[in-house]
Amino acid sequence: MRDCDDETHPMMEEKRLQELLVAAKKQRDKTLEKEITKKLVKLYVSQGEYFKMADKPDPKLARTYLEKAQQMQKDHPVANYRLGFLYYRNREYTKAVSFLERALDGSMEEELNDTQRMLANMFLVNCGIKIAKEAIQEINDIEGNVYTDLEIERIERYKNEILVLDEEIFDKMFYRKIEHGREEKIGEYEFINLKPDKNQVLLKKSDHGMEIHFQDFEPTSLNPKAFYTLYGIVTAKSFRTYRELREIATKGSGQEVSNDYIRQIIRRLSRDLPYWGHIVETTSILHPETRRAMAAIKLADGFLACVLCRVEDFLPD
Repeated sequence: MRDCDDETHPMMEEKRLQELLVAAKKQRDKTLEKEITKKLVKLYVSQGEYFKMADKPDPKLARTYLEKAQQMQKDHPVANYRLGFLYYRNREYTKAVSFLERALDGSMEEELNDTQRMLANMFLVNCGIKIAKEAIQEINDIEGNVYTDLEIERIERYKNEILVLDEEIFDKMFYRKIEHGREEKIGEYEFINLKPDKNQVLLKKSDHGMEIHFQDFEPTSLNPKAFYTLYGIVTAKSFRTYRELREIATKGSGQEVSNDYIRQIIRRLSRDLPYWGHIVETTSILHPETRRAMAAIKLADGFLACVLCRVEDFLPD
């Protein structure tokens, strides 16, 4: 949660910009009006991202700010992309498709970056699969109400054109398990019910948040920066420095992470996870240029990592 000053500032900035916009419209200064509108849109998109990625996400508030941005600039690629993501997470796939396609079209001045374009296309694919799955379920539900031979013949003819009818195949298109350096697609049932083996650390990223599971301990919730820091630790083939973890956490969370923040995260994890001292191993290594000692960490010998996530989730190298 932001402190009081940070919470107040965006609201005051929004009010200030809105007043300037009203004044610019009265003066019929189109150049100034465009400039202020651009600043307001940027503020709304920033606030939408903050409430989407906060330690305690608030999707409703995030959507409110992003809708404000999109109303002021219909073709803003990032606002449409993030709105599409929120509708996708809320299982409103038809709405998500509309925003995602608009995001991919971009605007005259801005377009999505390569990662966002890739993810937007993956969300679109998944939306199509989900919509198709729901349609197939509907087909199966009403199939028994077909009475005449003519109707049955017509339906069978078109039904044969459907590419996939197996619901299990659909489920496996949405989830993945990464274990022993290998990745495999898994169904929703396995994704929900999989438990870690005795000497296995399980990181899980789902619609309900991010967690670490270990043995019979209660799962512990993680914020995005802590999740990706842990991801960097448990998937390391050798010791990783705090600088390397910072790069992984920054890429994964989409927010800048400092070396000091990595130290804070590790201190919190060592305090909050009773098994921390068993599952990790620390050491000190020399910087190749300065020859100064640097802290480094990895998963302790004898323990293995498993990561569960959705197919479209981005996991940094």
